[in-house]
Amino acid sequence: MGAIFTKLLDAFYNKKLEVVLVGLENSGKTTLLNVLAAGRPVETCPTIGLNVKLVRKGGVQMKCWDIGGQAQYRSEWGRYTRGCDVIIYVVDANALDSIPLARKELHRLLEDRELATTPLLVIANKIDLDPHISEPDLIRELNLDYITENPWIVIPVSALKVINIDQVLSWLIKQGSANK
Repeated sequence: MGAIFTKLLDAFYNKKLEVVLVGLENSGKTTLLNVLAAGRPVETCPTIGLNVKLVRKGGVQMKCWDIGGQAQYRSEWGRYTRGCDVIIYVVDANALDSIPLARKELHRLLEDRELATTPLLVIANKIDLDPHISEPDLIRELNLDYITENPWIVIPVSALKVINIDQVLSWLIKQGSANK
């Protein structure tokens, strides 16, 4: 009976999207993934390696890869982002001192020619904390205006407080609908 239900569910979610979440450690990637999947945050610990979740929303089945943000895992980001449909780059908007490193790692990732044209969703997470960087300042500090091949958008959120998560889901569903 379970196999039949799974096949019916897969038929309903006929649009598929491969999503990879990357960003520096403690930016909130796992919390964001849990909120996307379950609608609420759950207790997390630092990601060792990666997490994978299947998220089904709005007729789109999203396979989401949450890759650790510690320095030793950043060289692996490219392996997971090649061939994906969407890159979500999560930035801790409250950790102002880490923005230059976040910029460096983002641009290093996007140097990979295989990622050209892959849509980029930049999440400015932790906007519930003060001080936090504003959207225009984050665009400037990450040099997003210099990213011309990848379509990009910035969405300020608080994954922990579930603020603007509906905007993230709407954008992802739109990408999934355009993908098939």
